[in-house]
Amino acid sequence: MAQLIQGTDITLYGTTDITVSNVLIGEPSADGKSFTLGIPKGDSNEWADRKIGFFGRIFRSIGFPAQGIEANIPLCWHKKVQAEYAPITGKVTIYAKGSFTKHVFSDAYYVDGRGSGANKVSAEKVEEVSVRIYSFAHDGTYVPKAGDIIVNGECEFTFDTSTEANVSASMATFRSTYPGYALIKSVELAVNGNKSDIDIIGR
Repeated sequence: MAQLIQGTDITLYGTTDITVSNVLIGEPSADGKSFTLGIPKGDSNEWADRKIGFFGRIFRSIGFPAQGIEANIPLCWHKKVQAEYAPITGKVTIYAKGSFTKHVFSDAYYVDGRGSGANKVSAEKVEEVSVRIYSFAHDGTYVPKAGDIIVNGECEFTFDTSTEANVSASMATFRSTYPGYALIKSVELAVNGNKSDIDIIGR
């Protein structure tokens, strides 16, 4: 008997991108930013903390999938996954306070609301940098902290920490090369699935 309802192909991004076929995409939420996905029976992919692509946009999974017993569900789908729109501007680079160890995070959302910020997005003077690093975009090995330096994009700069004088000289060079950098003022973690989104405020 032919299947009367057909889903669509979506992409699960990761170390290897995966195409999952026959995924049902439900009605959008009232604000149009999230959808409920129906996952086909037999699917064994991990859905928590995932970057998901469909409708030409990037979404991310929220929480854990709700799953039923396949044999007790008459249709072709047995899991529900919440997918929320995930705006992404690109990578960010963070230098750890004191050690100046460099950490690059992919798939971040970076907004510079400072009056002189190159990426200022509105006429209001918020006077801070706001960054979200999504749970799917980090492995949890380093969590940024207050006092770290943050730069929009992937930064090639390496600090010379061999002596205090060299640190000072490196800092002077860094400031002139990356005038749009910010110091992290606060970090909040928002649990999502197995990991957390990292929300950063910088000045």
